Amino acid sequence: MDLLEAPWIPVRTNNGSGAFRLLTYRELLCEDADWQISLPRDDLELACLQLLICMTQVMFLPAEDEVLLDRIDTPLTPDAFAEGISPCRDWFDLDHPTQPFMQTRGVVAKDVTPIQKLLIGLPEGTNHAFFNAPGEVAVLSAPIAAIALFHQASNCPSFGGGFKGSLRGGAPITTLVDGRNLRERVWRNVLTPEFIRTDFPEWRHDLSRDRPTWIEPIRDKETIHAHQIGLARGLFWQPAHVELTPASEPGPCDLLGIEAGQLYTGFRKEKFNFTLEDTWPHPHGVLHWSLKKNTREMKFASFTTEAPAWTRLTEMVIRIDGPKGEGNRPATPIAQAKELALTAIERQPLHLIVGGYRNKQASVLERRHELITLAVGWDDEEGRLEDLVNLGLAAKKALRGKLYFASQGYKDKDLPGIGVSIHETGGRLFYARTEGRILATFSNRATFADWQNRRAAYIDSLARDCRDIFGDLTEPYATKPELIPIIAWARRSLNADLQKLEEGK
Repeated sequence: MDLLEAPWIPVRTNNGSGAFRLLTYRELLCEDADWQISLPRDDLELACLQLLICMTQVMFLPAEDEVLLDRIDTPLTPDAFAEGISPCRDWFDLDHPTQPFMQTRGVVAKDVTPIQKLLIGLPEGTNHAFFNAPGEVAVLSAPIAAIALFHQASNCPSFGGGFKGSLRGGAPITTLVDGRNLRERVWRNVLTPEFIRTDFPEWRHDLSRDRPTWIEPIRDKETIHAHQIGLARGLFWQPAHVELTPASEPGPCDLLGIEAGQLYTGFRKEKFNFTLEDTWPHPHGVLHWSLKKNTREMKFASFTTEAPAWTRLTEMVIRIDGPKGEGNRPATPIAQAKELALTAIERQPLHLIVGGYRNKQASVLERRHELITLAVGWDDEEGRLEDLVNLGLAAKKALRGKLYFASQGYKDKDLPGIGVSIHETGGRLFYARTEGRILATFSNRATFADWQNRRAAYIDSLARDCRDIFGDLTEPYATKPELIPIIAWARRSLNADLQKLEEGK
């Protein structure tokens, strides 16, 4: 299957409610239709979008802002499409005899790994999960195999010990710009040379030299410096040697439920060693840096706790350069969208696509994929968005701290505690009860148009939720006389902290 010509993009019309079909890359870029990616898994939908963005970035680089804006509005002509793909004709064939897409020919492995292992988070072998059984996915069609190969290499933990991971680490957060349909969504995340050079100052667009790893393989035991990796090579970086094993019989894909070309039952993988020095500044994620022993260390943001994505929103959209050499920059498409919005005739909200995993080594604990909207005006005044995020975090910290106090008691005053970890439950309840209201505050234009009043109402709602959760969790224990003093003390202390927040409005 050739991703440049074959139908492989799983889509539906009518904002995702229409008939399902497989779309060609040519149809996507050359027609102005309301296509939306349609897959049973949100992480694979995001991976499909990211793959399309990377393909378009490499083959259809817009020379300047005006060209990018024109491509957002107007589909490519067939001639422009043919010209764009011509340097990469042999890059995207999943079954190429010598250089298959995201694979290495002739992989030597003792066993064939079941294809389900390519779908991150599903069990395989002796691993088990509640909702999915080993062997549930026995065959994958070529479209899903291509998306999964790219996703595994770009966004997921490695295959395990001895295998290298992605250029962004084990489970990075991906942040992209949303659009009204798939074609527009792709183009809104394609970068112009100006923004490419913010991360790659010496970058030059030369696909004869900047080629992906299955075209120009990484040498065994090679030492690679991040600055040596070009844009195309980095966007399509494949750190593992893998090779798909085709099925002998045709049939329906276990994920799509339809026949969609060649089927694959598994893949071979083998370890090979190389050394990567420094961090490649991938444009699709938040990059943090710090200064340690006069050396700048960089790391991509990832989900490490149960806290929802809004708690990380400041770093996702605002560049921060700290006084001690620390800081972060948002994903480059976000930075570009922010700059383009300043020159638009009519300003529009910023719609963010956020995705990633919370993992423990190679095991996925949680999947995170959501949309966050920032209303017009979020960046008019420095620090307003950060203020809203910090207020939410401060309210949660106050609630959790006082619940912990009630749980542990006060030994110096001989006050026994509840003895149950209600603070952990309280933290989860805070996120569950407030997330919808907090996201609605970010997306409401009135928040930034009527800042003082809306900020005050926001604080009031957070304080009310904290008091309600505290009451819900401590009330069952207030029937015990010996616990009444510590509950009362904790409640007074919570009210004092919330009062400080309310007075700050």
